[in-house]
Amino acid sequence: MPAIHLLSIDRTLTQRLSAAMGERITVDMVQSLDAIGLEGPGIIVIDHAAVPAERSLASAIATVAAAAAGRAIVLATDDMNAGQVLAAVRAGATDVIPRGGEGAEIAGILSRLLNNALATQGLPGRLTIVLGADCEAAAILATDIAVSHSLNQTPTLLIDCTLPSSTAEAYLDLKADYGIASAVADLDRLDTSLLADALVRHEASGLALLTLDGGTASEPVGLSPNDIVGLIQLLRACYDNVVLCAGSLRNAGLLRELASQAYAIEIVCSQSIRELDAARRLLDRIVLDTASAGRLRLLVWDHDSGILLDGRRMADALGIEAVLPVPTDRVRMRNALNAGRPLAMQRNNGPYTQAIQRICGIAVSRKSLMPRFDSMRRMLQRSVERTG
Repeated sequence: MPAIHLLSIDRTLTQRLSAAMGERITVDMVQSLDAIGLEGPGIIVIDHAAVPAERSLASAIATVAAAAAGRAIVLATDDMNAGQVLAAVRAGATDVIPRGGEGAEIAGILSRLLNNALATQGLPGRLTIVLGADCEAAAILATDIAVSHSLNQTPTLLIDCTLPSSTAEAYLDLKADYGIASAVADLDRLDTSLLADALVRHEASGLALLTLDGGTASEPVGLSPNDIVGLIQLLRACYDNVVLCAGSLRNAGLLRELASQAYAIEIVCSQSIRELDAARRLLDRIVLDTASAGRLRLLVWDHDSGILLDGRRMADALGIEAVLPVPTDRVRMRNALNAGRPLAMQRNNGPYTQAIQRICGIAVSRKSLMPRFDSMRRMLQRSVERTG
């Protein structure tokens, strides 16, 4: 959580800033930056009234800027004339707020700067992108990946960009009415507290869900690729793990920019020459850089060893080194989707669940192996008894 470091001795001003931020942001009143350790994202507010009369404001701001380690500096002052504001900005202040301003007036400025600090100074969470010509298969796989991370005690957010409505929403049996357009509109004040209230949450796993349509079953309008990139950067600062199902997103520049920031890029493709060609055309359109291409992995959806078009041939055709088969039981998969019960939540550690755990880098549970060993042990014991 980002913090506000207030250089002041005025407790009333401290309380005013805390009230303006809704008590959700820590306002730490200090007399010097040397006395504190600047760790984590945050901004610094200079109380103009605390600057000694014999010292120039420009000098005070410059001194703080030198010790601020790149953090934004805000001047709280009673003198809001244009000359004073310009002088403060020239000296190194990012913005100026009225010292006695109302809550909404100063909260807008501070929230914007805090979110920028969160996105640029905070340690970004792991971003996994799931792509595929079959949007439903990609969304199901992305959902089970996100659920597995969340069950592994990792705060996780799933962003499903499937249209005309979210497949993940149905698979999790949730109703999401907060979408990407709403989040972009709230960008200046978005933080973990607001997200906890706004995003729908899967109670059984703790997974948070954000959809592209926001429950409208239509594509949001007025959003630019930069809006989405900026939003995801901020969301990565709020969650340890962000799984993005690209779904219906097809803007090559947007996908290329997101791929450059991703920890892993999963390409979902079944053993079909037509779907393989669609995946190849998708990758050709994005034109990934060398570093991003090195993070690609082919996930062979509904893998069947009897199909001659095997995973290695598919990966070679796509120019991908890493490949992992994902076997599915179509009946179980369809029942799970219809019932809103993700397979990653179910106890039976079948081949599909084990593949999901390998994708996530989670150790495969050995409990599913015990019944086979117990059965073999009983057979051996009965054999020994008969022999004796």
